[in-house]
Amino acid sequence: MPPLVIGLGTAGEALLDALLEYRAVRRAKPQVLRTGNDREGEEGIAGALARLKGAEFALLFAALGASDRPPRIAEQVNGLNIPLLLVGILPATRREQEETLSGAYHALEQLKEHVRAVLIVDNERIAHLPNYEEYYPSYNRYIASCLVDLLAVNAPAGSAAVSDGSSSLQLAEVLRLLSFEDGPGYVAVSRASELTKGLWGYILPVLRPKPLDLRTLLRVSFEKFSVADIPLGCEKSLSVLLVPEYYRRNRSVDREQVEEVLHAHAKECRLVVGTTKRNIASIMHCFTFKFDHLDRLRAIRRFADEGL
Repeated sequence: MPPLVIGLGTAGEALLDALLEYRAVRRAKPQVLRTGNDREGEEGIAGALARLKGAEFALLFAALGASDRPPRIAEQVNGLNIPLLLVGILPATRREQEETLSGAYHALEQLKEHVRAVLIVDNERIAHLPNYEEYYPSYNRYIASCLVDLLAVNAPAGSAAVSDGSSSLQLAEVLRLLSFEDGPGYVAVSRASELTKGLWGYILPVLRPKPLDLRTLLRVSFEKFSVADIPLGCEKSLSVLLVPEYYRRNRSVDREQVEEVLHAHAKECRLVVGTTKRNIASIMHCFTFKFDHLDRLRAIRRFADEGL
């Protein structure tokens, strides 16, 4: 059953569009719903959800604090017994009004009853840049690249729908790694990649790919999490390492090295290693935290408390 993807508002739809740019995602034929910025759009989604026959899971893309629509839509999806992951855009403290920051906290409080996990897109990560709004498209593409790898984990083995041949996990296991028994997980995502062939490797295909530098790939990936000021350790992690078939065939992937690093940052970690047809090696992480473990979430709660 294809997944359900919902874009709320301008920001949510921009993130959704970035994900749908990937041909692999489009081949999965997701059920796509959009609202725009008006009430009529939300009512249209409500009607579409009422007619929905089901979905394996749902992704809801929305900015937090801009409106009260995300909790209402999430409640409707949850009422259909569809596991829901929120891709939530967190407003930047240095750029937004206190009302927006407070609204983001109240939205998260309402959403925790209806979502399995909140994948955080923290605008604080780019808020220090001049004319930072110009960086939204590239930031959206970066988040989308992380989500593509996450979707690949849940693709059936050997499926071309989303993955290039990565090992797969059952959806229940993915959701377990992104959530907790007593509530949703708050997830920071990260991804780093490197070319496995230099220019001469493309001109002369007989040249072997470069040695796989997993240590550098891991270091760079830990610098690119989607949440500002994350702690060194998390409760759970899910990582996806994709490499060209050459490296697996020649047993050049040092899985133990990667797992050793991950165990130093997570109480529980899961590494999925798969292959890609592209001449690129990449690693994607989902680090799952409790709400109180993230400084950014505690910061927006303080704004909400001060506004009482």
